[in-house]
Amino acid sequence: MKLSISKNVHLVEPGDFEATDHWYPRVLNSNIHPLVAYFLNLSHEQMVERYHRLHPSSDLNAIMEILQYQPQYFRWAGTDLMHITNHEGYRKLAVIETNSCPSGQKSMPLLDLNVEQGGYKRLIENTFKPMVEKHQEPGGLAVIYDKNPMENIGYAATIADVFDENVLLAKFDKDDQDPPAKFVNNKLFVRNEKEGWTEIRAAFRYVTQEPWNRIPQKSRTLLLNPIEACLAGGRNKEVASLAYDNFNEKFSGSGISIFTPKTFTKVPYGELAKYFKLLAGSMVIKVPDSNAGQGVYTVINEKELDFTLSKIDPNSEYLVQQLIHSNYSKGLDPTQAWYHVGTIPDSKGRSYAFDLRLMMHATAEGMRPLAVYSRRSGFPLNQELPENMNSWEVYGTNLSIKGEDGWTYADERLMLFDIRNFGQLGLGIDELIKGFVQSAMAVYAIDQNAIKKFGVNQANI
Repeated sequence: MKLSISKNVHLVEPGDFEATDHWYPRVLNSNIHPLVAYFLNLSHEQMVERYHRLHPSSDLNAIMEILQYQPQYFRWAGTDLMHITNHEGYRKLAVIETNSCPSGQKSMPLLDLNVEQGGYKRLIENTFKPMVEKHQEPGGLAVIYDKNPMENIGYAATIADVFDENVLLAKFDKDDQDPPAKFVNNKLFVRNEKEGWTEIRAAFRYVTQEPWNRIPQKSRTLLLNPIEACLAGGRNKEVASLAYDNFNEKFSGSGISIFTPKTFTKVPYGELAKYFKLLAGSMVIKVPDSNAGQGVYTVINEKELDFTLSKIDPNSEYLVQQLIHSNYSKGLDPTQAWYHVGTIPDSKGRSYAFDLRLMMHATAEGMRPLAVYSRRSGFPLNQELPENMNSWEVYGTNLSIKGEDGWTYADERLMLFDIRNFGQLGLGIDELIKGFVQSAMAVYAIDQNAIKKFGVNQANI
């Protein structure tokens, strides 16, 4: 950690960036897979043409419109996708959720070994800096966060280098009774070393736990991302689902759509058992505004349904999705059922469910992929689940673990897109292109929803 100048505030100065502090140790010693590097360097024209070859009925101009889109609010995003197949072996990448404060830099091998700050620098130079240069407000620069110090210290140090300016790094927890950051008349202030308050003109935001409790709409301090991106679907699964539906309706004649598992919104607690039967005895129940793997329950039998009902609030409504299954079953509807493709079987024959996190950012040319990695489940898809084990062990891929002392990460299940790991995923360049287009469509949908809800983002003009 950098120089502490106040409680939960650190001063980060130009030259403070230390690579060993901002990547997982095994990522530092890894080399990006050549196919992944090739994908990250593809032009929009190449991606659009290839996507059209894979989806012949898709409209070239519509796909290009999505990739070249300039978001008003949602300029940095991470989409979680899953590689799935159906009864006939038709493979797709399904959008599971989209995040407005995504992690990923610490899991991404360097694209260019000569650029020590890697994706941190690409995001700050190509997205944050142009925004700040257009934003006419006085004050300093800051990073506000509530978890993931490994990446947030990295972002703060990169901002300090790119702007050649000191940066205040403030931990902004939802339960802090004396927080080191505050908004006054929609302007951010961060506590300084004199126990006074420093005015902030622009801040990088990684505040994920109920951020609307302390971050206002129409912030005069430029934020990447502003809270409107969260409220429009970047941190609420239910609102995002409705945004995806609106997108699919808008582009229904263009041969493109956002693909998600079948989803039901606003399901009352008392009707969850009904949906369990409707979905043939399996489902996923999600607390709409939860994140980091919290508030998500896989249900494959009555026992797990009872367990989940005992854990969640009887007075709330939930998002219910069809479960992507572990193995083919003749009892499932062949027109509806989807299955995990899973990892390539290891030397013991074990194949695991995995997701694909694709982080992207808005640049002068449009949306660009920034970082990509995968996370696998803890228990194999192709082994019998022990009677005392929860199905989350088979289907849950998130690495975040919330403990009494804060957040930890099960990084042994991290699958890097490097020379050693990438081949185990069974993904090719076409899957990466399809995943990026799906992710860009999701960002487009949520940003359009934000514009519809909140109007034009004045801070981004």
